[in-house]
Amino acid sequence: MRQGTGGMKYIEDMMVNFEKTHMTHMALYGSDNDKRLTGIHETSPFDKFSYGVGNRAASVRIPTTTINKNGAGYIEDRRPASDIDPYVVSAMIFDTACLQKDSKAEGLVKHYKQWTNWLKTAPIERP
Repeated sequence: MRQGTGGMKYIEDMMVNFEKTHMTHMALYGSDNDKRLTGIHETSPFDKFSYGVGNRAASVRIPTTTINKNGAGYIEDRRPASDIDPYVVSAMIFDTACLQKDSKAEGLVKHYKQWTNWLKTAPIERP
């Protein structure tokens, strides 16, 4: 994608940050994503970040309407699974997209990983 101005420049800079933190995001984006995100059937590969305009096979899709309005609109992160913790994922997306140089995610990621490790051995009934 070519370097834009205004809002598109901000989105392109944001995509650089999403690429840098891709595997951290993937650790928080639900279980078995390595099986779901294969790079086929309109998914991006689990271990490779991509973005594109109107590209449903990218990690992050930028709608054509967002491009046409010079970045005014939204982006769509297509990586999270259905079993995510929405608070953790939205915090990570906010951290990556908005705090770019002053990330606060380290404690969140550490706590989430500890919790998911505990959950594997927790004496909780499972269906």
